[in-house]
Amino acid sequence: MSNTDLERLLYTVKADFQTEAANIAALAFPQTEFRLLARIIGSTHAGLVLPKNQFKLLPSKIGNYNLTINFKSQNHALENFQVNFFPKINTLTLLAYYKDGTANLRYQPDNNYNWFNARGYEITRPDSIGEKFELLAREFYPFFEEFFLEQLNHS
Repeated sequence: MSNTDLERLLYTVKADFQTEAANIAALAFPQTEFRLLARIIGSTHAGLVLPKNQFKLLPSKIGNYNLTINFKSQNHALENFQVNFFPKINTLTLLAYYKDGTANLRYQPDNNYNWFNARGYEITRPDSIGEKFELLAREFYPFFEEFFLEQLNHS
């Protein structure tokens, strides 16, 4: 399946997919209305959504069928965030700004959380968004895994 085929599939089921993604986001941000932009990205674009020093190690492993969704708050810019799903390496990342800069959460199944800044250096869990993002990671991962991988397997 090509990226174009996968994008067509994503847009075919866009309403259901976006509704469920918005419902998951509401678990952490119940008062926020989001606009969502979902797209499929290849390994060359992954460098734009991964911390710099992590990407150098991963391009050949990431593969071409990855999902990124931007959640843009209608009212609060500090609630904007991005979720990225890399099925080939069983990884989900969340990216957002917080009081000390940019925070990246890398999540892998079995509650494996790693926090990084924009340069890719490990940081402690940010107080302002840490708990919310870890909740979102636990909820988004199985949703993406079920939806995204199922679609790839049926094509």
